[in-house]
Amino acid sequence: MEIASAEPPVWKYQRQFDYGEGVSTLEQRPSLLHHTALKRLSDEQVRSFIANGYLTLQPELPAEFHRQMFNRFVELIGEDNDHNPGNNLLPVVPELQLVFDDPVIKGALTSVLGESYMMHPHRVLHDNPPGSDPQLWHHDSYWGYKRKVHNHHPWWVMIMYYPQDIYERIGPTGVIPGSQYIAQRLEDIDQLGSHTRGTGGVCVMIHYDIWHRKMKNFTELKRFMVKFEFMRMRRSDGVTWNSACEAWSNPAELPGYGMEPVWRSTWHWLGGRPLPSLAPDPAVVLNEAIAVAREGSADSDHQARAEALADIARLGADAAPAIPALVELLGDDNEAVGLNAAYALAHVGEAGIAPLAAAMRGNDGENVDDARCFIDQGEKSELEMVARNAAHGLVAAGLPALPTLLDCAREGGPRVRKYALFALGELDTDEHEVIDALVAGCRDEDPAVRLNAVESLGLKKGTPVAAEALAAALFDADDEVRFNASLALARLGPAAAPAIGALVESLRDGNRYTMGYAVEALERIGTPEAHRALIRFLKIARWCPITTTGNLF
Repeated sequence: MEIASAEPPVWKYQRQFDYGEGVSTLEQRPSLLHHTALKRLSDEQVRSFIANGYLTLQPELPAEFHRQMFNRFVELIGEDNDHNPGNNLLPVVPELQLVFDDPVIKGALTSVLGESYMMHPHRVLHDNPPGSDPQLWHHDSYWGYKRKVHNHHPWWVMIMYYPQDIYERIGPTGVIPGSQYIAQRLEDIDQLGSHTRGTGGVCVMIHYDIWHRKMKNFTELKRFMVKFEFMRMRRSDGVTWNSACEAWSNPAELPGYGMEPVWRSTWHWLGGRPLPSLAPDPAVVLNEAIAVAREGSADSDHQARAEALADIARLGADAAPAIPALVELLGDDNEAVGLNAAYALAHVGEAGIAPLAAAMRGNDGENVDDARCFIDQGEKSELEMVARNAAHGLVAAGLPALPTLLDCAREGGPRVRKYALFALGELDTDEHEVIDALVAGCRDEDPAVRLNAVESLGLKKGTPVAAEALAAALFDADDEVRFNASLALARLGPAAAPAIGALVESLRDGNRYTMGYAVEALERIGTPEAHRALIRFLKIARWCPITTTGNLF
């Protein structure tokens, strides 16, 4: 009996080549070189961003570009998001860089983050398919930053780009206006939510700590959102937006939680200006304001209490009689009230510093090693609330708080050391005592202390001692310490040159963000040695955006 021969296997990658392929490629990719003047934000836009935590922006790119991006995303991720490139999104779709180079988007980023901001190595394409369920309201985690003290000052923002029209039924991103300063989950959170909206190509810039979620898609349409993060690299030394007025005034649109003392302090920090003393309003009766601020903690009265605390904060040093009441409110069940009290104590001046430090010490203890203390749904936020609020108050108090914070860094328990070192990083000083305290913190036995110390060291003027301490931290056993150290060295720029060898080693780190920051650090160091190491790494790591599974060669 004759046995039929088996068919030869078909080579998986076999295909017919067009004779013109590789000979005449007519399709040209869009140019990524643009030098259009930036469209910087106005005073009103910056005030709105400080108070509400988000800003809607429409880039100047044509509608056809956004349609092409939408189609590219459909092609890229497949039916069930099986081929999402994650952090490799930009090298796969390099045309996306045009969004972030757009004069409107780049102008907004420059206005809030300064001239030297950095694009974070984490980026992702979010797919919200038809009928998908909404997310829970949450904070993001900084992709590993689960134990850092989060900044009220805008050091970190996110741009969300939508290539298609965005409206309520298509499942936009929901945000809670003004919630970027709040660690705990708000009881009335669903009533406070607002959704993003706009025509194809619209972008939303958010403070990274704002409460947000993906909303349910009720349509039969795909909804895409691209998320990119951007970071301020140095303290503000002056206004970088189109400013016509130095004084703070509330924006036209206000969030549900009034926090004017926080907003006013942030406005002056962002402009590189000292917080002014406001002349007392004779219409304000201090005792009445104290009484309103102390009234209950039900959500129904939080706005009146916030306004009373804003009245007290405006009095500056004349509010000293309110100090006992303000200290009492630092741990209020309503976190916005507690933060307003902390900033009001800061606005009192030097008389408010000792009470803030005492409150922080009174909430000392072991650091809460639970991500829910700061992210996700804020389930553990109350455990460190008084220390956290007091630390933000000490930052707002400025340089007069320096001696107290140095004492706390030397003598406090783990939690107080963590918050003190965070606050020292935020203060506008590069004194050697501060650098010494932060360098010592880099060697602390508690990883939560170390990771906040290394981040703070990156916010200072670079010295060889600082660079060497951060280079050593690149070999820490804790991921958060390592990538905080790598980021800190990127912020030091040329002053990080003593760490070049350690940064080259970090290009092989098992944590992707330690590696990503090391790339940025080597570029910003800028020496021939740094650039040689960087170019060699990037040539090996190069990704070809034209190559796909259907077009391998």
